[in-house]
Amino acid sequence: MPELPDLEIVKERLHVLIGDSIVSVKIFFPLTFRVMIEGTPEKVLSGCKVQHIKRRGKFLIFHLDSLYLVFNMMLTGRLRLTEKGNRNTAVKIEFASGKELKFVDFKKMGKIYVTDDLEKVPQYPELGVEPLSEEFTRDVFSNLLKDSREIKIVLTDQKKIAGIGNAYSDEILFHAKLSPRRPANSLKEEEITFLYDSIQYILGNALCEIEKRLTNTSEEIRDFFSVHGKKGEPCPVCGSVIREIEVAQRVTHVCPQCQNVKFPL
Repeated sequence: MPELPDLEIVKERLHVLIGDSIVSVKIFFPLTFRVMIEGTPEKVLSGCKVQHIKRRGKFLIFHLDSLYLVFNMMLTGRLRLTEKGNRNTAVKIEFASGKELKFVDFKKMGKIYVTDDLEKVPQYPELGVEPLSEEFTRDVFSNLLKDSREIKIVLTDQKKIAGIGNAYSDEILFHAKLSPRRPANSLKEEEITFLYDSIQYILGNALCEIEKRLTNTSEEIRDFFSVHGKKGEPCPVCGSVIREIEVAQRVTHVCPQCQNVKFPL
């Protein structure tokens, strides 16, 4: 699933569409597309010019003339810019320049919304603070951790912090040397500070890595990760075997030694 760093760089790559106008919309899987105003997708979007593109949490938002085109990728949704072939393409948007933007989603879980009000988009109004914004201070973060749930669940709660998902929470907690099973409200002050710094470091480093290497907007570059997706491999810090556990039914990867995770679980 694309998370904050992935979508932030994809957003930058899609800036080539700013100033371009939509000429047609082809929908191959109708359940993907939801028009939240009166009219068909073709009718309401044809002729609309892309004014601005932004990311909020795990949403990508195209600001059109008087409307918003909102993408929620979910698990397998990806955006492909000017790429031939329609395999798993749910929606294709053609532009006046000849460019094509395809929403490809083999599990068909993603959603695209057309609206005149972002507050109408499901889950959007409840989004929490952006972890790389000025509003995300250490004090704000400390207050968010006054929660008895596991720290991994708090980090991935989009109503608290917008944009961190399963993969990056694993990397953040590994860097902070914290067990994902720890109750959030059990962290000591120095642990909160270290975790706050780890969020900044892991997300910032990911932005740099992906920005340097992304050539296709549908790519998901994760080979620089330390633990997520590395089950059975040696920990890059201590050499212990990386293990896979479940935290609230979420597949989670940890170094038992570095993160003090006890087995059997």
